[in-house]
Amino acid sequence: MQIGLRQFCAETLSWFESAVLEGGASRSALASELCARANWRNARGEPCVSSARKILPRLASQLGLRLPAAAAPPPAGAALPLHPDLHVETTLAALGTVSLEPAEGREGSRRFRSMMASHHPEGVPRHPGKTLNYLVISSRFGCLGGIGFCAASWHQKARDRYIGWSARARCAGLGRMVNHHRFLLLPSVRVPDLASHVLAQATARVADDWEARHGDRPVLAYSYVGPEHAGTSYRAAGWEDAGATSGCPPGRRGAGPVRRVWMKSLQAGWREALCEEPERVAGRMGSLHLGADADWAEREFGRGTHPDGRVRRRIEEMGRCWEKRPGTPLPEIFPDRASQEAAYRLLSNERVAVDDILEGHRETTVERCRHAGVVLMVQDTTMLNYDNLRDATNGLAALGGGGKGTVGVPVHATLAVAQGGRPLGVCALEGDFRESVEAKAAREPGVAQEPESARWLRSLEQAAAVGHACSNTRVISVADREGDIWGLYARQAEDPAAAGLLVRACRSKQRKVLVDGKKLDLGKHMDTLPPCASRSIEIPARGGRAARKKRKAVLALRIARVELVAPEGKSPRTLPMTAVLVAERNPPSGARQPLRWLLLCSEGEATPEWADRIRQWYETRWSIEEFFRVLKTGTRIEDRRLDDAEDLRKCLAFDAVTAWRVFDLDRAARETPDRPADEIMSRDEIFMLYLGLYDYRVIRCRAPPDYIPDLRTFAIDLGRYVGFIPSKRQPMPGTAKLWTGMTYLMQATAALQQMRSAGMLRETGQ
Repeated sequence: MQIGLRQFCAETLSWFESAVLEGGASRSALASELCARANWRNARGEPCVSSARKILPRLASQLGLRLPAAAAPPPAGAALPLHPDLHVETTLAALGTVSLEPAEGREGSRRFRSMMASHHPEGVPRHPGKTLNYLVISSRFGCLGGIGFCAASWHQKARDRYIGWSARARCAGLGRMVNHHRFLLLPSVRVPDLASHVLAQATARVADDWEARHGDRPVLAYSYVGPEHAGTSYRAAGWEDAGATSGCPPGRRGAGPVRRVWMKSLQAGWREALCEEPERVAGRMGSLHLGADADWAEREFGRGTHPDGRVRRRIEEMGRCWEKRPGTPLPEIFPDRASQEAAYRLLSNERVAVDDILEGHRETTVERCRHAGVVLMVQDTTMLNYDNLRDATNGLAALGGGGKGTVGVPVHATLAVAQGGRPLGVCALEGDFRESVEAKAAREPGVAQEPESARWLRSLEQAAAVGHACSNTRVISVADREGDIWGLYARQAEDPAAAGLLVRACRSKQRKVLVDGKKLDLGKHMDTLPPCASRSIEIPARGGRAARKKRKAVLALRIARVELVAPEGKSPRTLPMTAVLVAERNPPSGARQPLRWLLLCSEGEATPEWADRIRQWYETRWSIEEFFRVLKTGTRIEDRRLDDAEDLRKCLAFDAVTAWRVFDLDRAARETPDRPADEIMSRDEIFMLYLGLYDYRVIRCRAPPDYIPDLRTFAIDLGRYVGFIPSKRQPMPGTAKLWTGMTYLMQATAALQQMRSAGMLRETGQ
């Protein structure tokens, strides 16, 4: 469960529920134990008890619990005494040594607060969280004033514009910035240049003192200066004017004074340090905890790290709408004006990325991967054709060579597939690895660009992250001939325990291997080896330019452990790999291209068992081709109409997760037909399917409310819902029929749930 940006695992929530129901524990005790169980600590390793107390009510509300009554606050202390003024009118040199002493301990803190209450127009500071206050001390005259710092506020428009960071970078780097919130020289202290001198001293030491007290080292400070001051002392101390506030302080009603925001760097390279976005690491979030009424959208979109909670809730709600009307145009997915405007705002929001939409599904995919022994992370590229939007949509890339031909969005996807063939989820979607037509035309000649082939390496890194998150699962990254890149082999060899690699070698690359000290062509070397095994497979028929008839192919398998040699100009090292040659024996005379796969794998030994296993792994690569077909034909992603290519990519994230659900049902019904259908579909969906079949007279008697068929039966009946008739030749419906059936079923289920929420259904088993 996610509260704000804090994730809580199922075990922690189970303890919290038991502790609240049993009673006897105070809120402070619950907060302390929650910090211990969730490992919730600050930079110094101390438990964040005060922060935990603040989210206890939200956590209890999510679980339907009632917290124990809060303890009465302690009685207010004695009123702060009036701090005496000090009349000093001299030069800076006449003050002697001017130093800053931390206002520590009870006496120092009380003196600082008394001074602010007596003489500062804003009064005593009431900032929660981290603070650091100083007293300004003259060796000749004593205390002249005070200066204070506190933790930075979450938002400040002028400040954030000056830094130039993103929302995710702000969330990660906010602790590396301090707010200079109080500065006071006693009213009767009149010393030229004293203010700028104190400011310079404070900014010179605040980073070290803040780190020593709180554990974080700030790199930037900011402050507010009211309209009654010109900020001369700040400018003299090297601060920069970043602009004005809006005059509406957060949490207050009504307009306030417009103030200037001043910034001061505390370390070189501060902007790079603050603007660096945190890396998204798969499997870092806590395990999913769902209530009894949780739905599919909450499971697949209910977690995220976007700093704005409104965005996270909107993504989940849009995923729910996408589920109810899959494969339909956006105006049909969001029929009312308010939801349409909210959806289009999120899709066009520059602060929302594709990964913000996909990361909840990715985390759920990682949890499914933990239950599999071997997971194949299949990666491939497809092209989404938007040539009809050439003059209406910005940011489209040229899909043809040399900048000519059609335009659209190239998509590189990574699909997690279990060893048996069941798709577990979409782990990555990358649609911006190619320059848009406009960017390519505006690029200066000779400017180096990242090669498009880098997307294969990023997919391997995603597979390695999943491998680290799933300690009992072996993850293998699978790529076709386009992924035959030396950098991919070298990157996998840097961390071989995280993920393995399986690539089909490209014949034009002419890979070399080292045998008895000699460099030999890999393909020719494998041809000289005797077959170690023979297998028969069915090659399906295919239409189009590369049309072929269905046939049965007999394959000869050859396997060897080889030392792969780097290309000329690369590292002189060699990499140990397992090479498998899968070649068709006696292909028919009419076959245009006899089947021949030359596979390079980081796993295995030179045995017939490993040769057949690697062949089966590579055959799983066709899952992503089928997934692309389901995506294009089912969701009709190429029929979307939006003004910017980035908006289309965000649509793609929702469509890809929806397409995976239909594809998963199809594969699960074939691979694990005896599993109960409620492991994938909800009880409401099963109930509405059989209610619809009874209403259409496809079945003669109505199924009981608690009837749960197996997956194979459910898939067949879902096809029958839209006209599929099972036969000996075609016992199972195809993905097109499943998609059509799912569309009707989701709409019927949505109607059932709306009627139930409106109280229009009498109390029955459903």
